[in-house]
Amino acid sequence: MLKLLKYVKKYWYFAILAPTFMFLEVFMDMLLTLFMEKMVDFGVQTGNINNIIKYGLLMLLFLFIGVACGILSGVFTNLTSFKFSNDLRKDVFKKIMHLSYNQTDKFSTGSLVTRVTNDITQVQNLLSMALRMFIRALSFFILGIVFTLNINIEFGYILVIVIFVKLAFPIFSVIQTKLDKVNTIVHENLTGARVVKAFSKEDYEYSRFKGANDEYTQKNLYVGKISAFLMPILMIIVYIGQIVIYYVGGNSILEASKNALKINDMILVGEISQAITYISMICMSIMMLGMIFTSLARATASAKRINEVLDCEEEIKDGKKDINLEETGTIEFKNVSFKYPGSSSYSLQNISFKANKGDVIAIVGATGSGKSTLVNLITRFYDVSEGEILVDNINVKDYTQKELRNKVAICLQKAELFSGTIKDNIKWGKEDASDEEVDEACSIAQAKEFILSKEKGYDEYVEEKGTSLSGGQKQRLSIARAIIKKPEILIFDDSTSALDLVTEAKLHQAMNEKIKDITKIIVAQRISTARNAKKIIVLDNGQIVGFDTHDNLMKNCEIYIDIYNSQLKKGGN
Repeated sequence: MLKLLKYVKKYWYFAILAPTFMFLEVFMDMLLTLFMEKMVDFGVQTGNINNIIKYGLLMLLFLFIGVACGILSGVFTNLTSFKFSNDLRKDVFKKIMHLSYNQTDKFSTGSLVTRVTNDITQVQNLLSMALRMFIRALSFFILGIVFTLNINIEFGYILVIVIFVKLAFPIFSVIQTKLDKVNTIVHENLTGARVVKAFSKEDYEYSRFKGANDEYTQKNLYVGKISAFLMPILMIIVYIGQIVIYYVGGNSILEASKNALKINDMILVGEISQAITYISMICMSIMMLGMIFTSLARATASAKRINEVLDCEEEIKDGKKDINLEETGTIEFKNVSFKYPGSSSYSLQNISFKANKGDVIAIVGATGSGKSTLVNLITRFYDVSEGEILVDNINVKDYTQKELRNKVAICLQKAELFSGTIKDNIKWGKEDASDEEVDEACSIAQAKEFILSKEKGYDEYVEEKGTSLSGGQKQRLSIARAIIKKPEILIFDDSTSALDLVTEAKLHQAMNEKIKDITKIIVAQRISTARNAKKIIVLDNGQIVGFDTHDNLMKNCEIYIDIYNSQLKKGGN
């Protein structure tokens, strides 16, 4: 929790002004109560008009000052808490954007969503409560005791009961939220709704969600039950305190009437009412402190989870060299081996090959052979375990991530689109792209025809995740987005799987004609996609078992021949 206070330092002046004005508001409330009882005792009861006017004007003054202080306290509290959460949320999101794939997988999507939203809101609420409710409660507690003892020292008896309640009031130190699990299940079902429906798993998924939601609810009900039990107990304490005050005050009045004491030597009726008000304020302050302790426990757990993200050291670190070389578009793997963090076995072993500028290199292999892993190493989504990868004859680790990824564009099998127009999604690859560049990229990607068939053309709105488009349309927009970037290296990670053979053939023909100088790495499931590449890498269990042209592989690579025969049948074309 203390680590997050650095986000408050930036707004220290707001953080100081908010509790200061809150204290002044409470002080004005106390003075208002004090002079109200004085007006009753020395004005109303005695019929002294001058005292009524004098105390009445003072009360109005305290009222206006208190209202002004309350407003200013609220303004400065909101400025502090909202600016704090704004800065913190941006830093956490920025950190998430720089996490490696491995780190993102460890946290899980649902957990990261909760940390950016709910957890930061919990800490923000605690800060707001600390600047207002905590200061208000503490001020009521301290000033209430001072003003109560100032009336009569005998009222100290009731404070023993109050302090006992304060010490006995529970502090909820452990409140575990199950919101992560709820968010994860909701996220899975929203993104995989079609699969759930296709397999008629609605009841099963509802059962999963119900279990997680019930568990989350039970944790919150636990706190609610304790609070519900303690509230009436605290009210009983308040009533007992009032009885004690009436007893002490009543005895004072009776004693004064028996012994004919002067007014200064007895407790007045107004003072008794004043003492009751102060004791009620003290008890209410304890109740407020209890609420703050509950929020403190929640916010502490949330702060710990936020710090886990902020303290997470970046696994993929930028290189330090100032690299400014002529573009060559070459890629070279030198004895590269890789295993995922925590895994005991290698996913890739002793991978070595080179692609020169303009080369088209295809990668084929069985499912799980390491094809996607290999291309993910080029963009440094993961770092190699052994060996090195060179882009433009420089180790990829020597580049900054931005420099490296400016040279490389990747199209994934699952085309991720964002809510906005078609043009907006394509210009993700190049923000300042002209309409002519957008049109050319879409023409190469074979997307122009279906785009122009839309009512608004390039200005057609794309729903979140591109749900309004087919799989093939989304893949073509993803390809256009990569092409418009004009990278040195273009990677296709099975990103034409949803295209028919005719459209895919037109795509490759257009790329060979219009962007032939770009080096292309193509992960392919279909031999028809790979066979026209300059060279083909055949992967098996993370190792290269063939690296040659289609014709040569058909002569000397049994695994490639098996793949070919399984797809096109022996003797096919």
